Amino acid sequence: MPAAWETFYFMVGSSSAGLIGLLFVVVTLSADTTVRRAEIASKTFVTPTVFHFGVIFFISTVAVMPEVPIGAMALAIAVISFLGVLFAGAVIARLVRGAVAITHWSDYLFYGALPAVAYVCLIAAAAGLWLDAPFALHGVAAAMLFLLLLGIRDAWDLATWLSYHRNDG
Repeated sequence: MPAAWETFYFMVGSSSAGLIGLLFVVVTLSADTTVRRAEIASKTFVTPTVFHFGVIFFISTVAVMPEVPIGAMALAIAVISFLGVLFAGAVIARLVRGAVAITHWSDYLFYGALPAVAYVCLIAAAAGLWLDAPFALHGVAAAMLFLLLLGIRDAWDLATWLSYHRNDG
């Protein structure tokens, strides 16, 4: 990655790492929830959100590693993004099957569809890196920022939902 991008990746990567820590606090809010309900909700809402932050952290660390060939970076982004598409697909499948009670239509959008779009954009940007396309560096950055903002929104949604539903499990 060009040195001009180091500050961006440092900021985005450390933000995602900090938000992973804060999600552990959010999970403690669910201590009053029944085990079965918490397990299904965790697979649908918490784990994918942590995964999104982890992807951002992973890409950021690979980007600031010294002397990583651009092809290796493109491959790393493509592989982790493909896993993200699978994760988003699993979330959508759980939501469609009704494995969890949906509180709002936006859960389909913010926990499933939009993360899938972000990961597809990351895959396209990784292909651009591989092909040395002019949009590639900005594409990776934009998709990561989009994923970070989605993760922040989802973490806030989780925290507020859990705080309002602590004892109704």
